[in-house]
Amino acid sequence: MNTPDSTIEKLIKLAGGRDQPSSEGMERAREAARDSWARMLKSGDVAHPLAEKSLRFKLLGFALAAGIAAVGVFLATRLPQTAPPEVVAHVATLSGGARLEHASADTAVAVASPVHAGATLTTGDGRLALTFGDALSLRVDRQTRLRFDSRGQITLLAGVLYVDSGGINTVPALRIETPAGVVRHVGTQYQVRVAGDVTLVRVREGRVLLSRASGASTDMAAGDELELSGAEVRWRRGLPSFGEDWEWAAGIAPALEIENRPLAEFITWVAREHGWRVRFVDVGLQSRAAEIRLHGSLDPRDSAAMLERVALVTGVPMNVRDGVLWIGE
Repeated sequence: MNTPDSTIEKLIKLAGGRDQPSSEGMERAREAARDSWARMLKSGDVAHPLAEKSLRFKLLGFALAAGIAAVGVFLATRLPQTAPPEVVAHVATLSGGARLEHASADTAVAVASPVHAGATLTTGDGRLALTFGDALSLRVDRQTRLRFDSRGQITLLAGVLYVDSGGINTVPALRIETPAGVVRHVGTQYQVRVAGDVTLVRVREGRVLLSRASGASTDMAAGDELELSGAEVRWRRGLPSFGEDWEWAAGIAPALEIENRPLAEFITWVAREHGWRVRFVDVGLQSRAAEIRLHGSLDPRDSAAMLERVALVTGVPMNVRDGVLWIGE
């Protein structure tokens, strides 16, 4: 006849699987069963054969419960967990409406909304700016559709994108898949347009590399524009860094927080957003611009009004002519 202790051992072994959650967990279950058995012996509840039979059923139930609990722990720790989708970007500014499709869900875009890998963005009549990490800014024009493949890659299906990488050697790097190939940047500002099988890349600052499916690689510099349609290639060079083609992107730029920042920082920011060169009328004024502090907030959607307000508050005249921002006249 089996002893109670050996019966418990057998039941616990039967309750577990070949892959036990841990030796420590099983040992705790055994100790609990032995403690319960010892308490019952001490209280005298097993003096009668019927009581002993009842006790065996109780111990059987206890052992089965312990085994089920052990299996539950095993399943919770060993079964693969579904990872949440990767957040690749956040919405910084929004003008008009846009929608995000992800995992069969279609939602309206809002400022500060996260954008997950696998999502598809459609702007319709809206425009928006997205931030990737701390530096890279992606501006999306009206009637644009793009897919976010991962943190470092997007696919432009149709429409217009403007990319400001934030400078040389900033992260994350960004690959833009187009019908003509993959566009990569090296510390730059540029636009990519896709309409059907036509892809146009225009560089404002820095360099862009276009890698085609054929394996050919094209290096573009500031002022270059390349249009590709199948085997047809059309170059334009020496284009200006300012003008109507760029202004839509400046209009949805994330606002600069100017509170207690020097005027010189604002001048650098606004000139870069619009592709202007900066000229001071004298060296003394350039030194003063580093000392004058700004306060309040600005609306980047109207550059003329923004410059007028800063000039009024600081007493430093500002004027734009032919892509040059003149400070002091």
